[in-house]
Amino acid sequence: MSHIQNALITKLKRPEHWYACLELKFSAQAQRTVLVHRKHYGPLRVQKMLWPEKTGVCHTIIVHPPAGIAGGDHLTFDIEVQARAHALVTTPGAGKWYKTNGKQAFQHIHLQVDEHATFEWLPQETMLFNGANADSETHIHLAQSASFIGWDMLVLGRQARQESFSTGQYHNQLRLWRAGKLLLADSLQFQGNDRWLTSCLGMNSQAVLGNFWAVAPEAFRATVILEEQIELIRELMVRMNVPVTLTLLNDVLSARYLGQDVRQCHDAFAAIRARLRRYWFDLDEEFPRIWRT
Repeated sequence: MSHIQNALITKLKRPEHWYACLELKFSAQAQRTVLVHRKHYGPLRVQKMLWPEKTGVCHTIIVHPPAGIAGGDHLTFDIEVQARAHALVTTPGAGKWYKTNGKQAFQHIHLQVDEHATFEWLPQETMLFNGANADSETHIHLAQSASFIGWDMLVLGRQARQESFSTGQYHNQLRLWRAGKLLLADSLQFQGNDRWLTSCLGMNSQAVLGNFWAVAPEAFRATVILEEQIELIRELMVRMNVPVTLTLLNDVLSARYLGQDVRQCHDAFAAIRARLRRYWFDLDEEFPRIWRT
């Protein structure tokens, strides 16, 4: 049973909640990757597909017209990249978790990448409004030979208003598997005015937290190769003067940003992505066009 069917059944049982689901499936056909399955329920849509690269990578823009997630909302993304396909999915602007009406809001992201396929999950930042009650989970399932590049950028409060996160709560969970083996588990949970937000062991009074994850193709998974590449990327981060820490975890390249400037975080992660695309796929950085509008 698909996530859309599950959402419909659940909505009938709990009509007070607002459900939206988007199912996408990409396939390698001829000289490019194409979207062969698209199904939605509620306000989640594919805005545009582009093929700007010589290798036929499918750049896809997805939109949530309400622009934010309110209390009681349930959003589900279910994306599969089939064998030997290469897809990139991004969003046209920042996502938002709005101040709650007393109900919890949920987001579920399910990503599946099949053998010899590559997926780039590159959403723009998420803003956590004061008073939001947010629960987000991301589950990534890779086949043994699959590769992946993805990120998540969280902004606490509306910086233009100098808003802090004094009420509400946030829970985020990431799980990444390859061939059924758990490679990476990351959980984050805090409440408004949580001590963790100001502690030097936590957010240290910073407003932006970014996480970047990448899994190389099989030919580049040797530890010595990945460590050499990470060292080159570290040198790049020093030259860019950005607060990014890089780590190798079970051959998953992980980078974390902690600071005040979401544009700085985005630029740093985009630079890491550009290097990995060159190292692993011999591709140019080729930013999604929507980032320039």
